[in-house]
Amino acid sequence: MPFVEKTFHINKQIKLISFLQKNLNYTQKQAQKCIDKGRVKIGNQIYLNKSGYVYGEIKINIFEEKNIGLKPIFSTEDFAIFDKPEKLLVHPKGRYYHYSLLDSIRFHCGKDANPINRIDGETSGIIIVSKNKNSEIELKRMFENKLIKKEYLAYVEGRISDCIINLKIKEQNKNKDLGIRSIIANNGKEAITKIELISYSNNTSLIKITPITGRTHQIRLHLSHIGHRIIGECLYGVKNCYARDYLDSKLTNQDRIRLFGADRLMLHSQRLYFKYKNINYILSSKMDFNIK
Repeated sequence: MPFVEKTFHINKQIKLISFLQKNLNYTQKQAQKCIDKGRVKIGNQIYLNKSGYVYGEIKINIFEEKNIGLKPIFSTEDFAIFDKPEKLLVHPKGRYYHYSLLDSIRFHCGKDANPINRIDGETSGIIIVSKNKNSEIELKRMFENKLIKKEYLAYVEGRISDCIINLKIKEQNKNKDLGIRSIIANNGKEAITKIELISYSNNTSLIKITPITGRTHQIRLHLSHIGHRIIGECLYGVKNCYARDYLDSKLTNQDRIRLFGADRLMLHSQRLYFKYKNINYILSSKMDFNIK
């Protein structure tokens, strides 16, 4: 399991943030996240007071990476490239005990390694990973300044023409019913997606997608909104009851094929283009699924 519960005995009152920084070598941000995610317990109660003091016995869920069999497909001293399979989260969720790509990232690239671009658990393909804090800062800056170009491939319903989708996106309250869905809204953030048709057959289009911006679920929401839902999509453009069953893990692979056309989301992060330390990189991953 990636999270291991460890018990600590504290002999003198200390601020919890300070304890995490001094004893686990967490940064302040990492310590705050640990508390916010409910990974600290006093007795059997989750302790969420970031400014509070602790004393006596406390329990902390600590991430300990495991080798889950995924290796980088390309690596330098500053960054690595992973080819993420579908249905694997990039990060573990909250306090849940499950594997994620972060296991392989930290196992192969060290404790300071972090994913720079994030793709949905349902989506497969290229992930770039920083190996140290300096490269993390630089690569994140490059993403923010649109100096790293991303390309995706997807199968979608219907025949779609080359176009640019420019529709603002707003995230919802995650605690509300189906709040995980982002929505199209005039008061949302700018979201632009470029679409190019590659081929069309049997009322299905294979397309290349270039996201100009990077909003949550941008590609999935944009395509669904214009009437070209991605094959295998189970959150956008589907009945609410089906989306709830999907989120509650109540659907079998056969259910997904019957309801959504495939047992996985037919979306793949195929290629990254960028220049780092005066070297031009074009890094790609082969799409390993087809519409049958």
